[in-house]
Amino acid sequence: MPPYALALAAIVPAVIVIGSKVSADALTKIVSFAALGIYLGFMMVVLAALRARLRGWRPSGRFTLGRWGLAVNVAALVYQVGAATNMAWPRTPDAAWYDNWIVLLSAGLVVGVGALYMVIAKPHHRSEAPHGDAVPVPTHAAAPVEA
Repeated sequence: MPPYALALAAIVPAVIVIGSKVSADALTKIVSFAALGIYLGFMMVVLAALRARLRGWRPSGRFTLGRWGLAVNVAALVYQVGAATNMAWPRTPDAAWYDNWIVLLSAGLVVGVGALYMVIAKPHHRSEAPHGDAVPVPTHAAAPVEA
């Protein structure tokens, strides 16, 4: 599927450039959406780690946070939700509603399309990636270092 990925990688920036010519403050909206996208992407990882921790998962490896891991995970999620809310919050009450909510609407569109793809294509059912822990650790590895 590389041709489709290449086409999409060309079309999306072209739409963004055209959009920046139509709207005077498009660059602010594009940067805000990009920052929110970064936070949402990392928030999904933190949420998945928190869910796994609550189900009994303990990370393996040379470095762990020990008993502080759950608290740091919760604090990271709270911070990310607050920061994402702050970025998506409307700032200009005199602007049109869609102009105020464009960052949240575009983020919802991207997440919605991704969820729809997951439901329809089910790529996770065809994966050969290892699971159970992020990085397999050899049985002869040293004991984890508690922080």
